[in-house]
Amino acid sequence: MKRLFLTVCCLVAVVTLMAAATPRKKKTVTNNNPYQILVISDTHLLAPELYDDGEAAQKLARNDMKLVLQSDELMSATVNWVIKQKPDLLLITGDLTFNGEQASHKRLATHLARLAQNGVPTLVIPGNHDISNPNAKQYKGDKATTASTITRDEFAQIYAPYGYGNDSRRDPASLSYTCEPIPGLVMLAIDSNRDEENRLTARGDSTNYYTNAGRIRPQTLLWLREQAQQAHEQGKHLVAMMHHHLLEHIDGESQYLKDYIVTDHEQAAQVLADCGVHAVFTGHLHITDAVTNGMLTEVATGSLSTYPMPLRLVTIDRSLDSLYIDTQFSSFGLSKHLLKQGREQVERNVSTEAHLLANKMWPRIKSKYDQVMSFLAASDVDVSNVPKTPSEVATLLVNRLQKPFTETLLSVTRGGEDPQQADAIYTAVKKGIQDMAADMFPPQLADDMGKFLIDNLMPRIEPTMHSALEDRNQVGKPTESRTPDHRLTIRL
Repeated sequence: MKRLFLTVCCLVAVVTLMAAATPRKKKTVTNNNPYQILVISDTHLLAPELYDDGEAAQKLARNDMKLVLQSDELMSATVNWVIKQKPDLLLITGDLTFNGEQASHKRLATHLARLAQNGVPTLVIPGNHDISNPNAKQYKGDKATTASTITRDEFAQIYAPYGYGNDSRRDPASLSYTCEPIPGLVMLAIDSNRDEENRLTARGDSTNYYTNAGRIRPQTLLWLREQAQQAHEQGKHLVAMMHHHLLEHIDGESQYLKDYIVTDHEQAAQVLADCGVHAVFTGHLHITDAVTNGMLTEVATGSLSTYPMPLRLVTIDRSLDSLYIDTQFSSFGLSKHLLKQGREQVERNVSTEAHLLANKMWPRIKSKYDQVMSFLAASDVDVSNVPKTPSEVATLLVNRLQKPFTETLLSVTRGGEDPQQADAIYTAVKKGIQDMAADMFPPQLADDMGKFLIDNLMPRIEPTMHSALEDRNQVGKPTESRTPDHRLTIRL
């Protein structure tokens, strides 16, 4: 689903809501020794002992946009870099493992232990991949076979030193907790997962079932209110982190990509705003994006295992008045070969994503498609070159739109605003559509059909493309606004 989303983003907007966060041209911190927090997300670590050089692992590597087989190497490099930076805190906002493998959790815990040994505390929360996941497998030889996953209690045990120990207060209804990692700053770590709905034949269920959707339990919202009230009574500030989105980063996200934003998200966002939360860090969608609803700002960080490997740097002045956020990509000593491999992995998966998208959309469009084909056939138009299956549609899309698809994919994962790049992509998309018409129809119809497709498709997709590539919200409306993705200030 995450991989599919990135292709859908060629047609669906990555946007922001009401620009309350302000860009920071130059960080100015008047107090000496401000606090430093680093934020990463979606590490998706797969333990090295769970795969070999066989076909199963190679197939996995070919068909995933993430650098799955290099995930442990990426985490090692990140830990080395973080130790050199000596931050006051590291946050990891979920999807710690590839698919919740017990061995992967234990392996990640060794990396976090090395951070702790070097004076860097870490706080984690689970993501939808991390607990009771029926997709936990090992990849050896030519087969992928079931691997042990973990329960919620086991998650809390493994990560006891990283948020789930005696220094935190646990929510009885979930894996949410609060703690005070920096004097005067209380962290609300919110469990937004629905892993209790998963089913595993390995545990005696009749079938395997997995959900990546999210929500915050009503009991947890009540508990968060209580924790926030106590913090405010003590004169402390609040920052939150969770895995799923709380705010829509995309126009219509709650409709088209509902598994990436918590259910009843408007109510949940209002509760946190009422609690005095102005900043929340998230992940899940593998995009580097910031959005605000005027009350709180959500800062989503892309996947550490996917090019361009983002990392957030958060500076907090000693008065705890503001968060100053900067963003870096691939900044932790990775080899040029690994960076090149990461970009190629994204580019290679454009074809995979096009086929997934074509198969997903085919049932919805087939009836209308059949009507058009019947009309053309009755008009004695040669339709022999018109694609007739989802695979043929995907192949045509890739042949003519690979470059703008790839550029859009890379732009969305990285975030930021680049109108010149956006204009170049719009032009390339229009040319690609015209070339597709030339591939499908005889010369006497190709120009007219190309113009018809452009006139009917572009008005629908161009506003969302503007939003995706230029980070604009509610494009063309009086309320249109922007929120910077890479550098911004959030008042606490």
